[in-house]
Formats: sequence, C-alpha cells, structure tokens
Amino acid sequence: MRFELVRQIVEALPRELPAAPAILTPVRLDSPETFAPMGSGRGRPSAVLVLLFPDAEGQARVLLTARAARVGAHAGEISFPGGSAESGDADPIATALRESAEEVGLDPTACELRVTGGLEVFALTVSGFRITPVVAVAARRPETTAAPDEVARIIEAPVEAFLPDAPVELEERTIRQRLIRYGVYPVEGERVWGATARMLGQLGAAIAAGQGAAGLGAAIAAGQGAAGLGAVIAAGQGAAPTNTIEPPARRPARTEPTEPAVIRLATPGDSPAIATFLEELAPELAHALPPASQLFLAEMAGRVAGLASWAPWDRPRAAADQRGFDGLEFSAAESPAELTLLAVAPNLRGRGIGRGLTSAVAGAAAAGHSRLLAWTLADAAIHPSSIAARAFFRGDGFVDLAVDRRVQARGEDRLLISRPLKSER
Repeated sequence: MRFELVRQIVEALPRELPAAPAILTPVRLDSPETFAPMGSGRGRPSAVLVLLFPDAEGQARVLLTARAARVGAHAGEISFPGGSAESGDADPIATALRESAEEVGLDPTACELRVTGGLEVFALTVSGFRITPVVAVAARRPETTAAPDEVARIIEAPVEAFLPDAPVELEERTIRQRLIRYGVYPVEGERVWGATARMLGQLGAAIAAGQGAAGLGAAIAAGQGAAGLGAVIAAGQGAAPTNTIEPPARRPARTEPTEPAVIRLATPGDSPAIATFLEELAPELAHALPPASQLFLAEMAGRVAGLASWAPWDRPRAAADQRGFDGLEFSAAESPAELTLLAVAPNLRGRGIGRGLTSAVAGAAAAGHSRLLAWTLADAAIHPSSIAARAFFRGDGFVDLAVDRRVQARGEDRLLISRPLKSER
C-alpha cells in the first residue's frame, strides 16, 4: 500500500476509531469466564510509538520490535517500541519517543518524524499497563539500531499485513493456567498477537475505512466544541465547550496542490470560500467565527486551506461565559492574547500551514500582548485524539501553563499552554 495514501489517512484519523477484528481478542476455552479488561483510566501509564514510513519503493511500513528473551512480562513477543512513563516525561508523546530512542536508536529529526494522533488507550490486565499508542509518520525510512538488552531484532512490517482482509491464524496456548485461543498475524516470519495485534488491527481497520478519501472526515472541534483534535485545534472561544462535532461524510479524493500556501487576512469577499471550507469540515463551526475581516486565511490553488483567529484574553465576556483557570491571573503588563481558532484541512496537514497561521496570529497579537495562549485536553492518554494537537503546539514553542478544572471539554480538564510574543515595535 502506498505510503502517501496511508499518510493522508492517518493524518485525519477520526476521534471514533473502528474496532480491531474480534478474532484478535483472546477467548478462554477452559471456562465460560471472559477476559474483563481494565478501564482505560487504570494501570501504570505507558506509551508505544506506532511509526509509519516509506520503504525504498514508496510502500508503507510500520516499525515493530521483537523483545529480547529476558525482558519482563512480554519477553520474546513482537511489540511496538515503547515502555513505562517516567517522571520527566511531559506526556505520552515524550514517553514513546524517549523509549524509541533507547530501544532502537530512533532520531525523530533525521527521519522527519511527525506525530499525527493516537489509537485507543489499551489497558493490559496481565502486566497492569495502560498503553497510549502514539501514531506518527516519518518522511523517510528511519535508521535504527537494536539495543541488545531490550530488543532482539527490528521488524519493518508492511501495512497490508494488518488490513481487515489480511490473513489471521488461530492459536491456542495455556497462559497462567488458562487455556486461551487468540488470533495471530503471520508477518515477516514472526507471530504477532496480544495487545500489539489488536492495536495493529485497529490501525488496519482505520486505514481501510479511510481508503479513497482525501483525508476528510476527521472529527472537528471549534471554540465551543472540544479542543485538541487533529483537524481543528481550537482555543476556548465563547462559552463552555459543548458537543464534539461528528465527522462529515467522506468525499472522493482530489488532486492536492503542490505550491506553498499564501497566508493573509481574509476579506468579506472571502466569505463564500470560507463557507465552502467549513461545509467540508463542519458547518457547525460557522456560528463561532468572527467576521471574515478578523480571520487569517491560508489559501492554496485558489481554495481555503486553513483559518485562524485570536482575541485578547481579558476581552469582555457574557456572564455565562466562564473563563476558568481558578487562581490563574495575569498582570496588566502581560495582557495575553488567546488563539481562538486554528483550522487546517486534514488532507493538507504537514505542509506548515498550521505553523504559518499561528505565526500570522502571533505577529498580529504581539502589538500590546506578551504571550499567546491556547488550550487542549489535559489528559492526552484518556483522549488520544488530543495527541496530535499537543505535538503541534509543543513543536511551535508552546509550554504548559495551567490546568483548568472548572471549564471542561468532553468531560475532561483543559490544559492551558502558552508561548511568548515579541513585539516588532
């Protein structure tokens, strides 16, 4: 399967992912008792890196490892690079990248790695881990070297091996005095089963569901929706967050423009094009937008590729519009600005459009403001869809500032992040 198509799909993963094939879930044969997985919020935090990259022929591959025979509860098994979170890890992204560097010598910069989102959190009852799968793409095949105490060998598996129509074989085994049957992917002479197989099965199902689309269909969030989704990163515009906007119907693929995006202030004459852009993403976003003349617009080949807006943090708000962040105050000298909207067409991500829009906002807000604020969900492990947003913001110079426990998004606390602004005056 061509890497370019896989890249487009995983850059627009919807919040509600398809389930992995049921045949991959272990079934007890010696008892009517079924396996009862832990809730996604329980267990020791850990993360793995689901890294997709092109081989020499441009086909999509995924990076796997065969664990060394003496490493922990999962010795000898096929797995993704990853492991337990440490105190210095800011989030699951940091855990996955640190562990990948330790286990296979992965250099994210050298292969131009970019985090695009995550799969569902997976809780293991056997070893007690709560695993966040961090999905990323690399522009080129990564150079890797196995750490001998942890990794016996490195496997570059073809993505086709995990699509819904890929072969799955059944095995039976006694584990901890329980006779179980489970599905196995036969890949490159290896047997992939357990949690890794189920994560790969979900990845394959998501890729299959996204085939033939132009990357549209990612869940959308506006300032009154939920921040932290991959397609639209929105900071609290308006009242407390309400419902997440569901994915629109997938549309036929179209040829992507190749020239750089032009970023400029929108004008009232751009309103029809902006309406078309929102119709493809989420019509519900329109009610939260400021006038066109207050929007920054990214344009490619005569089409809207992205939107951004900002406002002063201390702007007048309605009584019902809670600002949140109890105990967080800013001095008059700081006078922060707030990124109220950042939206990029999912099929055009990875081209610097989001960073260009953020830079335009930062340049405009720098006159009279010392920092730019934005927000995403506080717990990226519970909602892996916020992983891409957090990776984007941190790569753009934002740092954690405070957790909002009063105004929530999708029932979760919000994480306020900040980057300094430099005035040109």
